[in-house]
Amino acid sequence: MNKVRAQAVDHIKEHGYFIMRKALDEALCDDILAEIRRLDDLKIPRSLDNNFHGHLTTRYYDVLNYGDVWQRVATHKSILPIVRDILGEDCLLNTFGTSIIGPGETAQSIHVDDGPFIAARNSSLRHRPHLYEGGPRQSIVLNTMIALCDFTEEIGATRLVPDSNKMPYPRPQDSDAWMAKSIPALMNKGDVLFFEGQCYHAGGANRTTQKRFAVTVDYCAGYLRTQENFMLSIGQNKAAHFDDDLKQLIGYRISKGGLGHVYNHEPQGLMKLVAI
Repeated sequence: MNKVRAQAVDHIKEHGYFIMRKALDEALCDDILAEIRRLDDLKIPRSLDNNFHGHLTTRYYDVLNYGDVWQRVATHKSILPIVRDILGEDCLLNTFGTSIIGPGETAQSIHVDDGPFIAARNSSLRHRPHLYEGGPRQSIVLNTMIALCDFTEEIGATRLVPDSNKMPYPRPQDSDAWMAKSIPALMNKGDVLFFEGQCYHAGGANRTTQKRFAVTVDYCAGYLRTQENFMLSIGQNKAAHFDDDLKQLIGYRISKGGLGHVYNHEPQGLMKLVAI
């Protein structure tokens, strides 16, 4: 493990986040921006237009079904090894899309990204509360925010509460109070912010006349059901042309605990039989 990778893993475990400088080269960032402009021109519908996700924020999902450039992002050499160090070799792609905060967008509420999994778990344990101990636990979600422009406080840099990954449940209630304790993740184009699923965070308010361009790539542990159902949204014929790492990330791999097999076989092996 190289020095930067080790530093990243240690900082994420200790403080809940890490900013990797110059993780993506400018050429790749420009390719992603060009693809976003293409999606804009195609008038692809925005997702999640609401009070929490924002009314002036452009969120494109299902991006793996669009330009090939997206295939180079989720498995990037600066990102995936760190994700696997935190979540395990069998981790999965959880959600993958854009986070483009437009001028005039207000700040998001402070929240965590492992919330849907905890909500599902708590629901299943409603009648067995003795099985739920609460408090910090092993990481099950790791998110990344890829800066496609310079992140300043004024343009809406992601807000973080350092060390909040170690705080016990319940999750944040008074968003304004936690926002006052947060810091902006100041980044340059090509930097990547890693933040653990329990880390309190939020999108910042954009007080400029420019858009804040970013991509979020969210990963989860291999034994969880992902928020985006990539196995259904991406056809086998398209997925067959993905590299092995990306195939595994979207579910074409048996997890460490033996989950995800097809007729007791590795799903990626069966894919080869139908690939065009």
